Amino acid sequence: MTNSPPRPWLAGILGLVFSIGIAVAPLSAHEGEARPAPPAATTATTDPAPAPMSPQDMPVTDMAWPSSDDDGGMMMSHTAKPTTFEGRLLAWIGMWHPAAVHFPIALLLTVALLEFLAVIRRKPVYAASSRILLAVGAIGAVVAAPMGWLNAGLPAAGDSLDLTVHRWLGTAMPVLLLALWWLKRPADQAAVRASSRGYEALLAVTVVLILVQAYFGAVVTHGAEHMRF
Repeated sequence: MTNSPPRPWLAGILGLVFSIGIAVAPLSAHEGEARPAPPAATTATTDPAPAPMSPQDMPVTDMAWPSSDDDGGMMMSHTAKPTTFEGRLLAWIGMWHPAAVHFPIALLLTVALLEFLAVIRRKPVYAASSRILLAVGAIGAVVAAPMGWLNAGLPAAGDSLDLTVHRWLGTAMPVLLLALWWLKRPADQAAVRASSRGYEALLAVTVVLILVQAYFGAVVTHGAEHMRF
């Protein structure tokens, strides 16, 4: 029995069937899948223009400055920064309040320390120069207190308790320092005599008040938790 040679037409038919099967297979595999929906037509939208801000909606500043020539240069406004030369000058002077206020505070605490040493060591000479220090401290307080008013402006209904306490204790400090200066004996008498009880009592009260005033001033500028440990 002899083998017949392969027939070319049979190989061609098998190759055609194989090619058709490969082409149809991917189509049948994706036959049940959902076709993605065509992207929806988007319409260009424009945001409405913001409405103009009314004067009532303007942000209120923390400071209060003279704002126009109509104010006479001295009327304080809590809603505007200074625009006149006089207003800018007053605002600039008020910015020196935090620096100027430390001077009378330091002098008063120095006087209290000297008086304490004079009592403990029983040597009145330690406090002989206290009257001079009180005079210089009172002058510093007279300068620093108006600067505080320029820095914070006139009292307003929305002022916080911290600012109110700091404002009025600071205003009272020049009066208290002048009273201490008046009660303190001159240097020649203070060098050999102990201080009077009225002077010592007023000095103790003033030291407490100035520390309270300084604390509330720090609350105004640095927040209520500035001394948290």
